[in-house]
Amino acid sequence: MRKILIVETGRLSKNSTIAHVRNSFMLRDILSGSFDVELVDLLTEFKDINQYDIILFSYAGMGCNFANIDRVINAQKSCRIGWITNEFELFANDYVKQKMDFIITNFEEHGIKKAHNYDDFLMVNLNTLIFDGVNEVSEKKYGCCYFGTYRKYREVYFQRYFKEDFILSTSKKNFKKFIDLDLDCKVTDKFNVIGGCETLNLFKSTLYIEDTKTHQCFNYMANRFYEALQCNTALFFDKSCINTINKDSYFIDDYFIIDSYHELMQKTNDLDMGKLIEHTHINAEIAKNERIAASNKLIDFFNGLELEGERQKGLF
Repeated sequence: MRKILIVETGRLSKNSTIAHVRNSFMLRDILSGSFDVELVDLLTEFKDINQYDIILFSYAGMGCNFANIDRVINAQKSCRIGWITNEFELFANDYVKQKMDFIITNFEEHGIKKAHNYDDFLMVNLNTLIFDGVNEVSEKKYGCCYFGTYRKYREVYFQRYFKEDFILSTSKKNFKKFIDLDLDCKVTDKFNVIGGCETLNLFKSTLYIEDTKTHQCFNYMANRFYEALQCNTALFFDKSCINTINKDSYFIDDYFIIDSYHELMQKTNDLDMGKLIEHTHINAEIAKNERIAASNKLIDFFNGLELEGERQKGLF
């Protein structure tokens, strides 16, 4: 059985709101049925150093401290090292970039930065891994929201929609960045994402926007799509997301594609429940099948990945 070490470069926490951290837990669970899998983060202190067939770094952006894991990497006799990311704009940390020889992404291969070299590549729907079925319907106490970090290439959409009664949920470190845009909306701390108790359950609707650069590079639906689906919350897409809508496999009625703050709030306040129920029912079934397909694709990839010893012997 192949031995795999997943190194999450964010802080591992079951209650994390960070997409790649949540995906790392799901990836471990999916692969554990077929492989001997360990999941660690960069704070893990290794008392014993094992040999691995595959080491996979998750996210690995700038500013990471690899001191603990470096001991493990240097002790490997024969190991494939890879990078997994669902973030289109991310550059791998130089530490990982210089060692990796395969990449797994949530987006098309032409979106990978040219500075990254690799031998093997897999594009797979990573974000569907978090989908765990639809919650029981909760009382919808609030109107429309957006939850997430500040992103430079979404400023045009922040300014279009973040007004008046709109609610923005983000970490406190991002408050000033949004305030500097002179946005006139309500701002609150990060939502709870614990399964069944998600804050999003309390909202009638939420907003789907993308980085402007993503419009021409297909990236599977973001985690917010699955979170809204799970919470029976209407998800409205800015019309600029049409390429993603057309290329992905989900059913998105034209009703859920919008072009202004006024249209978003009008539809939120007078929500077509029939369309929401239809949307939820159809897409939950698609998401369930997509999750199975993505899981199988990942298992097949790691089973088929030529190991370092085999590459050296020319067995393939």
